[in-house]
Amino acid sequence: MSNNGLEYSEFISIEKKALAGRLSAVRAVLRHAGEKGRALEHEVASLLRAFLPNEYGISTGFIAYHTHKGPKLSSQLDIIIYDALRGSPLVNFETCAIFPIEFVFGYIEVKAVLTSSPDTAKKYAENSIEKCIQKNKELRSIRKRKFWIPIPRSQTAVQLIERDWLPIRSYIFAYNGEGKITKDPQAMATRMANFMKLTGQPVHLHGVLLTDGTYFETVPVDSPKANSNDYFHVRYATENTLGMFKASLISALVRFDRIPENWVPAVDQYQAHVCQWQKVSPQ
Repeated sequence: MSNNGLEYSEFISIEKKALAGRLSAVRAVLRHAGEKGRALEHEVASLLRAFLPNEYGISTGFIAYHTHKGPKLSSQLDIIIYDALRGSPLVNFETCAIFPIEFVFGYIEVKAVLTSSPDTAKKYAENSIEKCIQKNKELRSIRKRKFWIPIPRSQTAVQLIERDWLPIRSYIFAYNGEGKITKDPQAMATRMANFMKLTGQPVHLHGVLLTDGTYFETVPVDSPKANSNDYFHVRYATENTLGMFKASLISALVRFDRIPENWVPAVDQYQAHVCQWQKVSPQ
């Protein structure tokens, strides 16, 4: 390639080596599992911040969402990607935040090591692909979002509506794969496909990156034309995997449905008791 050529693949390769070096440094210095995990999450967040546009906020914490029994919180998520232009957390601490589902685009689980559990396991390890798929089932089911929208032909009146939205985008970023299955791309893809089908809908991991090996993703589905098996096909790539992860993530986020300009997320609905206004007229 000429001197004016774009050596992007070489840049990605150097970036992967830098990530591997950061993992080695964290392992060499830190022994506390919690601190080690937070350090690795910070490295991934820094990677994301370097290539994602500023409209995407990056944080750690929980998602608040609506149920027929009232507002609830998701399990804790390593990285939440949210609408930084129109959204803000309900609660914001130094170490984590709570975001209403109305502002959330996706999430990323960060694993120092990703492994796989046997079919005979009664409980799946927190760092297993099976546990990640189970968590994905919970998070993909969170689809109801509430908004205040203008009433036609009125300059002031609004009404509260509830809409089923796209499920949030879901990714796993693992520094290493451990065990026979994760070292064999075809076996890993097969395990993912089989376990997702066993778990049932709604399950769809948009991407799973093993920085020391392979990038996996669930094949997108055209729902009106799909049969039941189409939802659980998995494909993988073994070259330029970090670049594949970055391209997939930005594409998934850009295509995520945006809130219409004159709709307002109904964050007031997360209060236990919604305010009832008392109006006074001139006497």
